[in-house]
Amino acid sequence: MDTFAQIFGNDQYPPSVDWRQINTENFQLIYPSAFEDRAQKMASDLELLRLRVSQTLGKKPRKISIVLQNQTVESNGNVQLAPRRSEFYTTPPQQSDFQDWLNNLAIHELRHVVQFDKLTGYLRAPFFEQLALAIYGVTLPAWFFEGDAVLTETKLSNAGRGRLPSWEMPFRTNLLYGKKYGYQKDYLGSLRDVTPGFYELGYFMTLQLESEHDPAIIDSLMSRMAKLPIRPYNFSNSLKKFTGYTTRQWHEKTREALAQKWKEQLAELTPIDYTEFPNRQSSRPESWLLPQALPDGRLIALHQSVYNVPAIVILDSVSRQQTVVKTGRQTEPNFAYAAGKIVWDELRRHGRYGKRTYNVINLYDLNTQSYKQLTHRSRYFSPALRPDGRQLAAVAVEEDNTVSLVLLDSQTGRLVSRFPSPKNIMLQTPAFDESGSRVIATAISQQGAAIVELDIPTAAYRFLLEWQSQQIERPIYTDGKVVFKAHYHGIDNLYELNAETGTVTQLTHARYGAFNPSFDQASGHIWFNNYQVDGYRISHVKPENSQASHFKPPTRLENTLPHNDTVQIETRPSTPYSGLKKLINFHSLSVDNGNFENIGQINPGIYWLSDDLLNTAQIRLGYIYDGDIRSSEYLASVNYQRFFPKFSLEYRNRGQVSAARVNFPGGDQQVIGLRWRENAATVRMNVPLVFYRLNHVFTTGLSAATSYTRRYDLSEPQFRDRFIDRIDFPMHYQFYFNHNVRQSLLDLAPRWGQHLSITYRHFPFDGRIAGEHLALRTAFYFPGIWRNHSLLARFNYQQGNGNYRMVNDIPMVSGYDQLRPVPVDNTLLVSYRFPIAYPDWAVGPLAYIKRFKGGFFADFQNVRSGNDLSPRTFGFEFRSDMNLLRYYLPNFDIGVKLVYANEAGTSKRVFATYGIAYSY
Repeated sequence: MDTFAQIFGNDQYPPSVDWRQINTENFQLIYPSAFEDRAQKMASDLELLRLRVSQTLGKKPRKISIVLQNQTVESNGNVQLAPRRSEFYTTPPQQSDFQDWLNNLAIHELRHVVQFDKLTGYLRAPFFEQLALAIYGVTLPAWFFEGDAVLTETKLSNAGRGRLPSWEMPFRTNLLYGKKYGYQKDYLGSLRDVTPGFYELGYFMTLQLESEHDPAIIDSLMSRMAKLPIRPYNFSNSLKKFTGYTTRQWHEKTREALAQKWKEQLAELTPIDYTEFPNRQSSRPESWLLPQALPDGRLIALHQSVYNVPAIVILDSVSRQQTVVKTGRQTEPNFAYAAGKIVWDELRRHGRYGKRTYNVINLYDLNTQSYKQLTHRSRYFSPALRPDGRQLAAVAVEEDNTVSLVLLDSQTGRLVSRFPSPKNIMLQTPAFDESGSRVIATAISQQGAAIVELDIPTAAYRFLLEWQSQQIERPIYTDGKVVFKAHYHGIDNLYELNAETGTVTQLTHARYGAFNPSFDQASGHIWFNNYQVDGYRISHVKPENSQASHFKPPTRLENTLPHNDTVQIETRPSTPYSGLKKLINFHSLSVDNGNFENIGQINPGIYWLSDDLLNTAQIRLGYIYDGDIRSSEYLASVNYQRFFPKFSLEYRNRGQVSAARVNFPGGDQQVIGLRWRENAATVRMNVPLVFYRLNHVFTTGLSAATSYTRRYDLSEPQFRDRFIDRIDFPMHYQFYFNHNVRQSLLDLAPRWGQHLSITYRHFPFDGRIAGEHLALRTAFYFPGIWRNHSLLARFNYQQGNGNYRMVNDIPMVSGYDQLRPVPVDNTLLVSYRFPIAYPDWAVGPLAYIKRFKGGFFADFQNVRSGNDLSPRTFGFEFRSDMNLLRYYLPNFDIGVKLVYANEAGTSKRVFATYGIAYSY
């Protein structure tokens, strides 16, 4: 669950969704009509959970709107202000803890609601929600508010991520391996090493607070901060007051306590260091997931690396690696092999409406080396091939969270059979037996995790392993028994279940964690992932050779809280939710326009912001003072994004300045400054589209815009006869098409990419004004000499006449504003960029530098056949990726470009330009 998710996103839901709402005393639930039954249950659950999650902070949150988002196949959630709402992504994941997904999600996200109101609850709509969000984000470090939420989800259930050894494993492995990183590296992450991340770090630092002090310390911290929210270094100051430690010191204390605890835990076990495969190939994190044996003895696995995008690869006995196919985004890493075929699922999104996503099944035939997307607009997960390769099984989760196992034809993707899950329990990662007549899967409910088996001929389910307080993953058949991953002894390992006797045998004794078993019938080996400090390696074990320990698995403990299915469900009135009636929702006064995606588009002023709860409409009322011309500007804008095209309407009343040249008798000339005001109204239509295919991303779209401008209050009336007092509906069109391959973590740009944009402007409705302008912008990305290097070539062309004769609408050469002005017909901009170092340097509390990078560039202007092809400017740039002031977001890219002007007559032949960019 991610509170950063979509705070700055602006995707829409399809207009076909029929929205309804339930209003309780403390919640407004907004949900699609297909989710009616579960929404009624959620309304009861939320009222109960609200009291529990707020108890330790002494603050009952005020009413909030919750959108139950069932249009996506991803599993996530967020809480935000400006506007005040929470979004629950209702589709359960294929890898989770051992409880009902929505129960866990509700506890976690409601804790964030309590945190918001505890710290800034007195700042409310219609004027101060953005201010409250800013105080929350600036005051609380991300590790604290997420760590507190994970701690709450763990305390208020019998599951939660705090109980999962797999979740703490990267941090535990680092410390046991002797890699004790500093506070900023553990918190803000690294591009060269595995670090715990702020969720895991935050959980343990918050848990340490409650363990050494009283659980009420969280309330004390936030109460003190809320009394004086503008106190410098408010959190660190308060933490030191109550504990005597700074944030950095508390991290060190927590780290040392955990290292001692995990060393003692490991001493009580007898870990085995298994042979690892393949050999270490780089100094960066690298993993080979889900290893499976091929008939010829080679292994097939899903390769993940910071250097490369994920790919399914084949490994031979000497660690040579052959890439089979590069994959696209997945909700969880998975693939399956049988009979010369590979299947895996991938995420897709609706071309226009980003809130609707799908999970499709792909197939690759090793014999014909051909790829096929089997399903389209589907919601299928974790496919597994039948041994003969003719059919596959997958988990289907419908929009109302109805769960089934389905059989699909592996040639056509056609649905063959559907087997509804018993009592609609969640199913995960199915696998066939050797005969292809039975399927095994993990089952998840509020009672815990279990293993179930489907007998296909009779369509009957049975439990092979009853409910456990365990994270049970990827059960498989092995010679009449079942092997699965669990953590009965505190570390993730593989266990073997004898379904007849109910006896469980521990098969592996991995030092850090064992996962993803697969059975090789020919050799009798069980291949598995053996976690190491730099990623997942491959190991194997034979059941008869393992140091086995037999035991009866413990029965499921009684919940300290009632099961969700025992909560009294009150059927509440459900009414249609009309988005049209809720379009106007003013929530904040702001000093910016709410556009955080591009620093160049932030226009300081005073704005009143309105955003509806479904990302359909945005309204902005604003005032700006332009100090350069000493003039005020007033604006009002509306964006409406429900339909296939997006529409926007904007009105501005603003001052303008220009100059006119006056000819006097005798040939004298004088330049006179002109000032006026104008009313300008602009309407735009935009159709943005996004498509995916494997590791390729395609974006395309078109837009059209027109405006009407009326000018008045000319400062020099003698120029009225030459003054254009209105501009009637000039037209502006744009078409663009972009194709990029997916980037790895260390790539500075796509290895391959092609971008094309064409714009055209003219005056078809105003006979008093003439002119047209055509602009072509292109960009081509190529791989560099070494990995993660990038070569970019951009050719741009423009042609204008009339009133557009002097307009520049293409990228200019570097340092253009410091060169002598000349008309620009085209530019060719070539740059080569490369990483230099990954220092992970903490410059005190000011900056944490993750990467240095450099580049060379040569910029050409007005390239023509026969002309001198020397660049107009060229030079070198040096940049760095960093976090500032210990904030997790945004990520900053700051640098300097040294430009050499390759022409005579410039005031400076060498000069520097500086740049800053950021991303979320």
